[in-house]
Amino acid sequence: MDELARDFFGRHPDLSLAALGSQANRASLDLMPAGCSATFYAAEQHPSLVERYRDANALAFPGDLTLPGWVLSDLYLLPGAIGMLACHGRFLEVPTRKRLNLGPDDVAIAAAYYAAPTVEPGTFIGVSLLSLVPKIVAGAWVKALTLKMLRAKRLRGVAQWASPAVRVHTRMGPLRVVSSVPGTHEFRAKSFVYESDLTDALAWTGAMARRAGGTPAEKIPAADTERLAALCERAEGGERIFVVPPGLDAGGNVLIKYGQ
Repeated sequence: MDELARDFFGRHPDLSLAALGSQANRASLDLMPAGCSATFYAAEQHPSLVERYRDANALAFPGDLTLPGWVLSDLYLLPGAIGMLACHGRFLEVPTRKRLNLGPDDVAIAAAYYAAPTVEPGTFIGVSLLSLVPKIVAGAWVKALTLKMLRAKRLRGVAQWASPAVRVHTRMGPLRVVSSVPGTHEFRAKSFVYESDLTDALAWTGAMARRAGGTPAEKIPAADTERLAALCERAEGGERIFVVPPGLDAGGNVLIKYGQ
């Protein structure tokens, strides 16, 4: 993973790794994830950066999905840290800079990821992933390096079967299908709960490099919510079912493997 990370930043020298959270959380982070130096910004001392993150989040998730300020403070910054790929404003496309009200040399947020700690040590819940820079795998890298900063061993999250984000999530390795989505999630009918095992460094590195995955046992159209819901029921019953890298093929089919 270290070599892949060096190559990524070598190809994109305008990007740098950072973490934004409460000052009290700094000591719990690994600020050299995969050999990459990360700058820690205490939210208490950098309110303008907090606002820039919120603006970037609102650009990525407008309308009903916009992040409330109290959630950002109470549930993101206080208990954890947001991993970010920071850049100069000129690295972003001009329309994006204008929408974020950035000058040509302002430091901006190109990509960011937040995973929330849970009551199970080493386990985190994926909450928010955004990338404003297409075609350079920024989303996958900010997610991977943030999880390493958090010293995560296991990740659970909610993904929509048809979302391109499934391709990003499978860069962490195969996604074990855990269940349907509990509660009243707005996209419950077309989503699933997944789990990534982050303890196998070789498998994780292979997935980041797209050297892992294997031949899927079945391809299910992402629009076939009935068959995919049945997969969730089988997983809840104890069957081991995985979405394997790259997660979705060019035809929009979910790549499924059983019993790993």
